[in-house]
Amino acid sequence: MDEHELNKRANKKIFFMELQLFGINHKTAKLSDREMFIINDSNQEDFINFINKTFGKKIESCFALSTCNRTEVYLYADEFIAKEVMLKTAEFMGTEDLLQERFYIFQGLKAKQHMCSVASGLDSQILGEQEIFGQFKQAAQFFTHTNALNGNLKFLTDEVISVAKAVRTDTNIGLNPLSVSGLSYKIVREIFEEPESQRVLLIGAGQMAQGIAEHFHNKGIKDISAVNRTRKNLIINQNLSLETHPLSKLQYHLQQTDILISSIASLLPLVGKGLIENVLRVRKNRPILLIDLGVPRNIEYQVKELENAYLFTMEDIEMVTQENLEERSFEAKRGHQMILAMINGQDSQLEERRVRNDIYQLLKEIILEIDAEFLEEIVNSSDPKETLKFALQHPDERLERLSTISPNVLSSMIKEIKSA
Repeated sequence: MDEHELNKRANKKIFFMELQLFGINHKTAKLSDREMFIINDSNQEDFINFINKTFGKKIESCFALSTCNRTEVYLYADEFIAKEVMLKTAEFMGTEDLLQERFYIFQGLKAKQHMCSVASGLDSQILGEQEIFGQFKQAAQFFTHTNALNGNLKFLTDEVISVAKAVRTDTNIGLNPLSVSGLSYKIVREIFEEPESQRVLLIGAGQMAQGIAEHFHNKGIKDISAVNRTRKNLIINQNLSLETHPLSKLQYHLQQTDILISSIASLLPLVGKGLIENVLRVRKNRPILLIDLGVPRNIEYQVKELENAYLFTMEDIEMVTQENLEERSFEAKRGHQMILAMINGQDSQLEERRVRNDIYQLLKEIILEIDAEFLEEIVNSSDPKETLKFALQHPDERLERLSTISPNVLSSMIKEIKSA
């Protein structure tokens, strides 16, 4: 569709709905900016309420994904609305100043292609990482459970997950995979000559923390414990289970710890410079390694100033992501080609379903405004669109959207709505 037609439709306010997204990631913003724009356990429900209250029927469905690399919002909504949603969301979250140079927007086929790249790990800071596929599915499940993700966007998201699974199965992007867990262990190995003899403390009990516990345990580190806001009994695998300690006991457990790894959702740092100073005194300045995987960060950056405290953040992990990069880059190209081929194959069916669903929803809205006595006349009319115009008794620009379907299909839809 050319620019003239787009402007014409925009000016007439005749909108179809389509897939759109906006976001901020490791390519467009540094960690200190990304951690200001997070949609996670602490604010997901507030975000959903904000979307519903602010945009109503303009957004059919939405969900958000926040990881250490990115925060993205996916929408099935009126065309051209993504920028408005982005601006209002940033205002809602108090991050207006980030917008112009940090955020990106995609729509239609490009949005779907980007979602597939994200879910399969092809758009990650750690190319081909393992964790992102699970994080993407987990975010979709949460928003489905709250009924924010449904309809066309649910259908699209299921397709994205299917494509991402195929990419990870049919390419070698997952061969000798890099992961946050693996990279964290690599840092441990570079700091300590005998990692197996070190004591590890995890802050958090989510998917990331459990993955790290399993990876470290498989590498021979057996002394692993965890603190969390709520007590949980974590069954990691048949050989490893952890019962978390309360977060209030953090300082005590830190005094016994050689390696701290934090990956908990928190708007403010949980570990401050003063706390680590106290811990180092009790430890008689025995070194401690701290790996902060939180976004926003869980550990105050000033901890880096302390002697015998070695702090690594997500930005530092970039230094150890080069392993097998050439091989993974080749497989990533194959993955992108697969994504294009698969979504192009899906597109004709999806477009047909999308148009029919949009028309169906529009007809339901229009029919609610029509007296029951007119419905039978509309169904039996040879030109139901003209009869609808007469029944509404006023010009209605929404009827322009009915021109894409035949009179027979239109009559069939109206019968179906009438009998529902």
